[in-house]
Amino acid sequence: MSRMSEQFNIYVKICIMFFALFSLSKSLFAYDEAKFKRIEATGRAVIVPEDIQVSRKRALEDALYIAALKGGADIDGFSAITSNTVINDQSVVTPTNRVIDFKIIKEEQDKEFLSIKINAIVGGKTPTKNCKIRPINITLLRGSYNSESNVPTNLARKLPVWYNSIYDIINHLPNVKALDKKNTSLDQITKSNINPSYDYNALTNGLHYINAGNYSLFPELKIITNNQNNFYDNYILRVSLKIFKGNNFKLISDKSFDLPIKYKIKSKFQFIQNVSTISDDLIDNHVNQHLKNVTIEFLKDIYCRALEGKLSIIKGELQVDIGKKQGLREKQIGLVRGISIKNSMLSNSSVIVHSTEIFENYSVLSPLNDNVKLNSLDNLIVEFVE
Repeated sequence: MSRMSEQFNIYVKICIMFFALFSLSKSLFAYDEAKFKRIEATGRAVIVPEDIQVSRKRALEDALYIAALKGGADIDGFSAITSNTVINDQSVVTPTNRVIDFKIIKEEQDKEFLSIKINAIVGGKTPTKNCKIRPINITLLRGSYNSESNVPTNLARKLPVWYNSIYDIINHLPNVKALDKKNTSLDQITKSNINPSYDYNALTNGLHYINAGNYSLFPELKIITNNQNNFYDNYILRVSLKIFKGNNFKLISDKSFDLPIKYKIKSKFQFIQNVSTISDDLIDNHVNQHLKNVTIEFLKDIYCRALEGKLSIIKGELQVDIGKKQGLREKQIGLVRGISIKNSMLSNSSVIVHSTEIFENYSVLSPLNDNVKLNSLDNLIVEFVE
């Protein structure tokens, strides 16, 4: 009886141990691909009197490992059991994140140990898509509209109304600050932004300047014949939207959205044609709803794009060409790729920067790592983490 009780107690202990291990694993599993974390960690190493640099390196490696564990860890383990007795427990702790960048903020020594305290940025893979609602500054340029010659006059006459509806819809979208320049062509805006000899004309004519972090939109509407159905006269309203970024007008999205219009039954009898023709009100309702859906869906592409800007060195400061108007926040962290740092403990080629001063259309940044030379970041792209 006592042996059965002893076996039962061992079984209970094993169950409790595995439950605790599972709970600990769940609590430490903090991996989040979408965000970076700022973490402080302290590493220690035994002082090697004849070579203090070895001690420093070991303490720093210890601090980096602890920082990675604090960012998130997976715990696995097993127990060796012989004759109903637990004789050995083994657990494996593996970081799920990595240290992106760090700086040493404190170093101390006592008789036996050297300790190093670091401020580290820890994270996993940057997300491929991170949709975040932020301000959109967009200039609405002059677009175009046309229809094929065989399109009914009733439909063709509505094109200018639908065309103007796009501007009205965008002007009333939340988080969108739109500047209506539908009487200004893309060619005029391009000249005023990139051609210095055109600046005077741009100023006297009141042409608008596009800031680096802002957008411009070019809409196009077209009605074409759809001959796929021999029973109906079918047409397609094609809405094409092109969006450009910055003052160099880089095309970042060009999409078309089709709305089929089943206009009327094909018949030699005028009466059948008349009674089967779709009403103007119904067409307007369908088109207006289509235009709303199209513009909202199209602008989602901007929300789902990373907030990024170009770095430059101005008067000894590291600046990026986006600011408050583009949605940049104070102390927001950004990732700069494509740079190698000499004597770095990290094998990656990324540098963390953060905003220190934010203005309307530009911001001042500072690297986390003091060893990074500002000149090495000139003309690179920084991608900010939401």
